[in-house]
Amino acid sequence: MIVDASVWVASVLNKDTHHEVSLAFMHRFVKEQQIATVPLLVWAEIAGAVARRTGNTDRGMKVAELFAAKIWVKGVPLDASLASEAMRLAAKLRLRGADAVYVALAAACREPLVTLDAEMLERARGVAEAFTPAQWLQTR
Repeated sequence: MIVDASVWVASVLNKDTHHEVSLAFMHRFVKEQQIATVPLLVWAEIAGAVARRTGNTDRGMKVAELFAAKIWVKGVPLDASLASEAMRLAAKLRLRGADAVYVALAAACREPLVTLDAEMLERARGVAEAFTPAQWLQTR
């Protein structure tokens, strides 16, 4: 399963609107021994988002490092093939660049994408299965 940075961030920030459902998603995900496949850029996205929202650089780094160290996480580098497909999808689906990387990875791995990003969720659906954490939990 491809898990977008928005879900990781919401799961650790108590004040996030989507905290409870993202945390429930993560708990269920781990309990079911799922594997999170992520583009390696997710760690920079998580570190930056947590640091910005908390005002704490160290917390941003620690959260990203904590998730990166999990055995149930598989990081995928942005190689030429994935970058090319992300470029194509960014143009075709009018996605932001990083969002296109997640969608391209979901399509390449033939795995569902879980995100809180409404635009990515809507635009990805023609290319890959896409769910919010709440929608994914309802399928369990």
